[in-house]
Amino acid sequence: MCRKSCALSTLLLLTATALIAFALPAAAQHDDRAVVRAILDKNGLKDMKVEDVAEFSRDGRVIVLNLNKRGISGVGIGVFPPEIFKLTALRGLFLKGNALRELPAEIGSLSELIELNLADNNDLGKLPPEIGNLKNLRKLDIRFCGLTALPQEVGNLKNLDFLQMWGNGFVDLPYCVTELSSLKELYLNNNKLANIPYDIIKMDNLKYIDVQRNYLCNVLPEVETWLLSRDRRYKDHQYCDNVKR
Repeated sequence: MCRKSCALSTLLLLTATALIAFALPAAAQHDDRAVVRAILDKNGLKDMKVEDVAEFSRDGRVIVLNLNKRGISGVGIGVFPPEIFKLTALRGLFLKGNALRELPAEIGSLSELIELNLADNNDLGKLPPEIGNLKNLRKLDIRFCGLTALPQEVGNLKNLDFLQMWGNGFVDLPYCVTELSSLKELYLNNNKLANIPYDIIKMDNLKYIDVQRNYLCNVLPEVETWLLSRDRRYKDHQYCDNVKR
């Protein structure tokens, strides 16, 4: 008899708990403000207000987190704050100018992310394959991140329409970039590019490309024609006078 009554009591308790959780507003279920506060405190930013770095939705979820390095003192954030992965409604994440050396694989769990700015993390060196899980991403800024390659999974970012890759060490444009079917703007200046894949000419949505200050001196004829259709003077700004790469 006790087994049946105890089981029934447990079931009723679980049902009631679920109903209460469902009825609670998002802000109560997810204390995003406390998460941001913890990020600031752990990174020596105790004097900064949550409102200085976060934007909230109407239901209290953090949708934008701006942790760009401010001012000229200090080296910025050196380790990616794992608390960020608790901000599951995040749509914009800005970490420009810090000192990140690694981007965790968990970055792929931020499924709502639309914009990611990692620019000027000079020692980042590489991106994890899981970045390809960010199916809603539309804008990616990886300028001056010490990159020489990209994971092939970047090609899965089918909604990406804006990609900045300036100031890295790419010699060959990664083929996965040509798989970004929605891409409209691509910034590649100030790399070491000597080769661009033929399939770039199939990127019908790509209306603007910047390839100045590279080594694009002997590209395929079809690629050269395509580049000239986007920038008539692109060849005037290449390092083609026996400059050592």
